[in-house]
Amino acid sequence: MLVNLNKIFQREENDKQLELEFDFSTENVGYDVEFLKPVKAVLNLHKGNEETFIKLTVQAEAQCSCARCLKLFSREFNFSQEFVVTPDILTQPDPEIPVSSDNTLDVKQLVLQELSLQIPTALLCKEDCQGLCQYCGRPKEENCNCQSQQIDPRLLVLKQLLQDDDN
Repeated sequence: MLVNLNKIFQREENDKQLELEFDFSTENVGYDVEFLKPVKAVLNLHKGNEETFIKLTVQAEAQCSCARCLKLFSREFNFSQEFVVTPDILTQPDPEIPVSSDNTLDVKQLVLQELSLQIPTALLCKEDCQGLCQYCGRPKEENCNCQSQQIDPRLLVLKQLLQDDDN
């Protein structure tokens, strides 16, 4: 979806609201995230004296892979971002928002850009996820008892020191 910002800068339009949906199921957003449902976005444009105020509100649900235990889980990403745009900012070599040389805003690219910034680099299924057992590969929550059975012989001295401190 493209929005011509020249119409707003020239006051042909003062306020504009767009409610959009984007299919990012084939986009590589990264971080083991897949958007199975369309991402909903609301774009509000408001013309001020010399600037245009843009408010982007995004609602998205993604299927994610836990960074510790590799389980799939669902997570919502709901956020708002505001931008202040002036005609001279758009002529800079690297503007904050994806705008072409003819002042056309690519809303889909803006949503994708802001969504990718909202996704943490390490997604966890829950805050206290224990991850996988280093011996058997099963989730530690299943209590596999592998850790209690195998102790690195180089660390036995440290284990004895810890036991001595407890006494």
